[in-house]
Amino acid sequence: MFRVSLLLSSLLFLNSFSFAGQFYLQLENDVTFGEDGNYSNGLIVGWESKARTGNNLGSVLGQWQNKLSFSQANANMAWGAKVSQRMWTPDEIKVIEAQPNDRPYAGFLEIEHHTAIYSSDLAQKNWLSLGVIGPASGTEQLQGFIHGHIGASTPEGWSHQIENQLTVQVGYEIDYLLLRKPAPFNSEWEISTFSHNTLSNLRSDVDLGLTLRWGNSLADSFGRLSNHFGHTGNMLSNGKESSLSVYSRIGLGYRFNDLTIDGDLPYESQVALNQHRASAVIGAIYTYTDLSVTWSFNFYNKEYHSDVKSWHGYGLLQFSWLM
Repeated sequence: MFRVSLLLSSLLFLNSFSFAGQFYLQLENDVTFGEDGNYSNGLIVGWESKARTGNNLGSVLGQWQNKLSFSQANANMAWGAKVSQRMWTPDEIKVIEAQPNDRPYAGFLEIEHHTAIYSSDLAQKNWLSLGVIGPASGTEQLQGFIHGHIGASTPEGWSHQIENQLTVQVGYEIDYLLLRKPAPFNSEWEISTFSHNTLSNLRSDVDLGLTLRWGNSLADSFGRLSNHFGHTGNMLSNGKESSLSVYSRIGLGYRFNDLTIDGDLPYESQVALNQHRASAVIGAIYTYTDLSVTWSFNFYNKEYHSDVKSWHGYGLLQFSWLM
C-alpha cells in the first residue's frame, strides 16, 4: 500500500510541473559491463524548471530548501523533482539460499525535491528526499518482470533482501569553475571542482572531485552535471538549436553508512562496508532543439571489503525533452 501511494503521489507531483521545464527518463544497468550484480539497475523519471532570475521556486518547500544554499549574485534559480527506483543484488542471482559473504539483495524507491542556483562559474544544488528500502519498494517484481521478458537468469534470492525501512535524505552540492578556455571548431573546454555531501539513514557521504568538459556554450550549462544519483539540470531551456559536449568526472570520498549493505536482514551477514569511495564517469550529451540524449559509462570501487572485484561499472542512457 505504501509503495502504491508513493508512486501515485510522485506521478501527480511531477505532473503538476508539466506547464514548463525539462522532463527526463534515465535508465541505468550493469549489463553494459557484462555484470548482473552489485548495483544492478536504476530507473529515474524527473523534471527541472527553466532557470530564471529571482526567487520563484514554485512552492513553500522550494523556498525553505533554498535557505540551505548561500546567497549568490548574478545567478539563476531552478527547482524540480524526481521519482526513482534502484536495486542491488549479489553477483550470483541463481542461488536460492542466503549468501552471507556476498552483497545482500536490496530494493529502493524514492521521491525527491531539489532547488538549484546556477551561474557561469558557480552552482549550488540541494536535495530533500523520502523513500523506502525493502520489499515495499517493488524492485523484486520489476527485476523478475524484466528478466522474464529478455530471457535473462531468474533472480532467486529476493526472499533474503534488506527488510522494509523508511529513509530520509538531505544533500548539498557545489561546483566551482577553475578554468575555461576556447578550443577549435568554435568550442570550449573547462575544468571545475565539486563537493557533494549527503546526510541520510540510507547513505551518508562526503565526496570531492574534478570535472572536465569540452563542448559548445559551456557557460550556459555549468553545474547541470552532478555527482548526485539521478540528478540532471535543465540544459534544454537555453534556446540553443543544437550542441554537443563530452565530459569526464572523477571523485574520492568517504561513506559513513549504507542500508543496502548493513540494513536489517533475515540472516546473519558477514559483509562489511568499505567506507572509502572512488568513482569515475565518461559521457557525452547531444542536444537538438527540444530534445537531448546522454550516454555515459560509470565506474566505482568495491563497496564492501569481501568483494572479489576491485571495480564495478554500469551504463547510463537518458532522454530529455521540453514541455
